[in-house]
Amino acid sequence: ERFQYILVDEYQDTNASQYLIVKKLAERHRRVCVVGDDSQSIYSFRGANIENILKFQSNYPESKLFKLEQNYRSTKNIVNIANSLIANNQNRIKKEVFSQRESGNLIQILGAMSDVEEAYMVAGKIAEMRNRQYEKWADFAVLYRTNAQSRVLEEAMRKHSLPLWALE
Repeated sequence: ERFQYILVDEYQDTNASQYLIVKKLAERHRRVCVVGDDSQSIYSFRGANIENILKFQSNYPESKLFKLEQNYRSTKNIVNIANSLIANNQNRIKKEVFSQRESGNLIQILGAMSDVEEAYMVAGKIAEMRNRQYEKWADFAVLYRTNAQSRVLEEAMRKHSLPLWALE
């Protein structure tokens, strides 16, 4: 009875226990706001259940869906490729993400057999671009999803004599 309004962020990553907690807390007032994107659910290995967000509207038929489809960060090429991949998901909330930014560079897809090979490909590409195009170090950034990826990336950067960080 104490909680009249409930907000859950990253709802696509909730597990069965979290779903039940929200359901119980919202039982009386049914004022639940969830924020999430079914296309960004990546934590099934931690127990996240994508069905929580996919079935939210059927569990709360009085709810309203607001789609935030404009991507302000990525170029059109990146957004279009992401849309084409996400369109293959059988169970999803239909949306068409778009960008008003420039088209950007063409996407390159590189296949690697292991994390080590992937790291060496990334480091090699940076070294090649730096040598051929005289890019500034500040023009490069390597983003990775988990800390476990950092070690092999650091080793590959060192082997290519690339700095792990640089200020220019």
